[in-house]
Amino acid sequence: MTLSTFRRVTQLSSTILANSYIGSLYTKTVNTSILKAICVPFLNCYACPTALCSCPIGTMQHFMAIQTVPFYLIGFIALVGITIGRMACGWVCPFGFLQDLMYKIKSQKFKIPYPFKFVKYLVLVFLVFIIPYRSGELWFSKLCPAGTLTAGIPWALWNPMNPSTGLPVLPGGPGPIFYLSLVILFGFLIWFVVSKRPFCRVACPIGALLSFFNRYSMIRLEASPECDGCETCTTICPMDLNVYADLDSGECIRCLECTLCEHVRLVTSFDLAREVRCSKR
Repeated sequence: MTLSTFRRVTQLSSTILANSYIGSLYTKTVNTSILKAICVPFLNCYACPTALCSCPIGTMQHFMAIQTVPFYLIGFIALVGITIGRMACGWVCPFGFLQDLMYKIKSQKFKIPYPFKFVKYLVLVFLVFIIPYRSGELWFSKLCPAGTLTAGIPWALWNPMNPSTGLPVLPGGPGPIFYLSLVILFGFLIWFVVSKRPFCRVACPIGALLSFFNRYSMIRLEASPECDGCETCTTICPMDLNVYADLDSGECIRCLECTLCEHVRLVTSFDLAREVRCSKR
């Protein structure tokens, strides 16, 4: 099995596992079991009918809205970041998986301008932190294309009778915010076809959070000084990175596709420490 195939298997497995709750077929409501107290390290909307666990960004907004510090969530994100950096984005994120698949559709392709990568930090600061803190509303979740695809659309199409109230889940039908979120979703879906992972690079707040840890994570990339400039790593990188020039970029999702080039390899903090000890002997 090739690396690319193995990564597709883990992406698909994660998508199925994270959305394996079928109780909503009977309860007609979202999962509220104890598993919802656990976050996954990627976007996975709390309101999705089949969501097993919680989304870290949705949880962060909730704590901002009630103006409370989410110590558990901060610790969880820090643990993921220090251990693997943004590797979850490349290996287990369902929305990243969708972007990888849609980019394979034959079309004219366009590069995303470099400054666009800073937009996700504005999304994180304003839509995840400041606006929920001030308004008490989870505005990123209302507009999130991943949430619209996996939660908004399924509930709008299904709209079952809630057994506890005897009324439809959406008694008044979808509102204006839902239709705005549809426009955002369809805009991104088109963008997925023509550019490499635009949501990850431009708008994903969990990617923005984890990007701060890439330079310090236990899993890193290392390039050989004998690199001959073949640009294999740059060509196959799903984030359009010049891998050799910036190995520890916050944009790197540690998909390891670049290691197909013999001049790039995966290293851990233990490898680096061992090499330092050997060099001192």
